[in-house]
Amino acid sequence: MIVMLILFEVNEWPVGSSIAGIVLGFSLPALIASIQDILDTTGWKVSQRKLMRGGLLKKDSLVRISFAYLYRIKIGNKYLLVPNARGTEKYQPVGGVYKLRGNEKNDLKNLYHVMDDDKILIDESSRNEYRLRLENQYLRKFVKRFDEGASREQIDDLSREFREEMIEKGLVNWNQITYRVCGRHITELEYGKHFQIYELLLADVVELILTPDQEKDLKLLMQNQSDKYIFATSEEIKALGINTNVGKLSETIADHSIKIIEESEGSLIHIPEYGKTFTVTL
Repeated sequence: MIVMLILFEVNEWPVGSSIAGIVLGFSLPALIASIQDILDTTGWKVSQRKLMRGGLLKKDSLVRISFAYLYRIKIGNKYLLVPNARGTEKYQPVGGVYKLRGNEKNDLKNLYHVMDDDKILIDESSRNEYRLRLENQYLRKFVKRFDEGASREQIDDLSREFREEMIEKGLVNWNQITYRVCGRHITELEYGKHFQIYELLLADVVELILTPDQEKDLKLLMQNQSDKYIFATSEEIKALGINTNVGKLSETIADHSIKIIEESEGSLIHIPEYGKTFTVTL
């Protein structure tokens, strides 16, 4: 249509150029939309674009993000889960929300006007976490910075949460651990029913590689019941702890725990560190 418009103008055929201009005017929005669809290669970006086209999400709409990491700790056919620290009375994988470092919080405020998450009480343990709110228009740049240039807790040293939940609580007494990067789970941009806000939830999953002594320690834990941990099969995790056969109808396992089971690894996104192993000191 552009070429025809030029040819019609050069040959001074005003009717043809007018028709070409009208057709071009109708075609351009569809062309732009198609280009956007091609460039949006990840699920959350596609969902964001659909929400904006449908008018459900504006540029200035607030979006809540929570970016975390989770440990897969498996013995036999069971996974180790620990209590949620927020009093939900549910068990979940070892892990937690990534921490910001240095002046990153101020930089994010200056660049993207981020705000603290007002849905969960901020205390010393949750201060400077990647649990934030920001306007939708900044979300893509925010995620890109998280992956490429942020001053933050990195996947090559995820010792902090493991130390807090396993060492300091007396479950094990280890000096170091080794883990493999399994990939990343990231949701579509969806309206969260619990917090009544659009959310983007990210979780990097790593698998603990046990030494013979560490495996022995966990097997000893399995022999003793405690409210500090449970060992659950993938079926129990998928059922959120509900067992209708014995009349156990309340959910005792957090729904995000399913992200760590081996059956879910095939659906994880391959980040640059995928498959790498890291050894960290506790």
